[in-house]
Amino acid sequence: MQKNIWQQLVAVIIFIWALWNYEITLSLLGSALGILMPLITGCVIAFTVNVFIEKFEQIWIRVLKERAARFRGPVCLIAGFMLIFGVITALLFAVLPELHASIVILSHKLPQDIVYFNAFLQEQLLAWNFSPEDVAYVQDKIYEWQAAVEDYWQANKAALLSQTLSITASVAGVVANLVMGFVFAVYILLEKKQLAVSSRRALYAFCSAERARYIIAAASLAKRICSGFIGGQLLEAFLLGLMCFAGMIILGIPYAFVISALVACLAVVPYIGSITSAVIGCIFIVISQPEKVIVFIIFFLVLQRIEGDILYPRIVGKSVGLPELWLLVAAMIGAGLGGIMGMIISVPLCSVFYALFSDYIKRRLQTKKMNDI
Repeated sequence: MQKNIWQQLVAVIIFIWALWNYEITLSLLGSALGILMPLITGCVIAFTVNVFIEKFEQIWIRVLKERAARFRGPVCLIAGFMLIFGVITALLFAVLPELHASIVILSHKLPQDIVYFNAFLQEQLLAWNFSPEDVAYVQDKIYEWQAAVEDYWQANKAALLSQTLSITASVAGVVANLVMGFVFAVYILLEKKQLAVSSRRALYAFCSAERARYIIAAASLAKRICSGFIGGQLLEAFLLGLMCFAGMIILGIPYAFVISALVACLAVVPYIGSITSAVIGCIFIVISQPEKVIVFIIFFLVLQRIEGDILYPRIVGKSVGLPELWLLVAAMIGAGLGGIMGMIISVPLCSVFYALFSDYIKRRLQTKKMNDI
C-alpha cells in the first residue's frame, strides 16, 4: 500500500512538472517522435497492408479452404504489398506527366497571360466608369508590383535556393523514413503471430493476470479501431475520388483524373488535405480554362459537404467513434508533434484513448451505482 502511494505521488509530481514546463515536454516529445518515426511509420504501413492481407486470407479460406495453408501467409503478404505498390505506381505515372505538362504550359503562358490580364482589367475598369487617370494609376501599381516581384526574385535567389535545398532534404528524410518503415513493416507482418505470442507471455510474466487481460483487451480495441479507421479512410478516399472524377467529367472541368487522384490521396490527411487538393486543382484549371475555376470551387464545396455529412460519419465515424471537437484537437496535436504523418496517426490513437477513457468512466459509474448519469 505504501509503495503504491509513493508511485502515485511520483507520477503526479512528474505530470505537474511536465505541464509546468510544457515547452520542454513538447520538445522532448517531438524529439522522441522523430527518433521513433521510422518504427511508427512501419507500424502504420503494417496496419494498412494488414487490412488487405486479412481480406486476401478470407478469400483464400473461402476458395481454397485449408489447402496449401502454409503458403497462405506469404502469398497474401506479397499480394497486399503488390496491391499497395500497384496503386501508388499507377497514380504516380498518371499524375506526374500531367503535372510536368502543366508546369511547362504555365511557364509558356504566364507572360502572355499577364498581358491578357492587364488588358482585361483595363477594359473592366473602363466598363465600370473608372476615369482614364484611375485606370492608369491601377496599371502603374500593377507594373510596380510586377517589378517588385522581379527585384525580390533577383535579390533572393540564393535564399530561395537554400530553401529549395532544405525542402529537398526534408523530402529525402521522409523518403528515408518510408524506406526504413517499409523494412519494419515487412518484419512486423512476417512475425506478427510470434510477436503476439511473445507479447502475451511477457505481459503475464511481468503483470498480474487482471492487468494483463486488461492490456490485451485494450490492444484488441486499438487494433479494431485502427484497422477500421484505415479501411474506412481508404474506402472513403476511393469513393471521394470517384465522385470527384464523375462530377468533373459531367461539368466539363479539365484535369478530371489528375485532380480526382489528388483529392483521393490527400483525403487521408485531416483538414489540410482537402484545402491542398483544392488549391492545386484551381492552379491546374486556371492554366487550361480559367472560366471553370468558379464552377470547380462550387463543386468542390458541395463535395466536401457530402464527405463531411454522409461519407465520413457513415464509413469512418463508426469505426473511430471520436467527436468532431476531439478529432480537431487530435489533428492539431499530431501536426505539432509529427507533421502530416503525425496528423494521420493521431486520430486513431486519440480514438483509442477516448474509447478506453469512456470505458473507465462507465466502470467507475457502475461501481458507484450511478448508471443513469
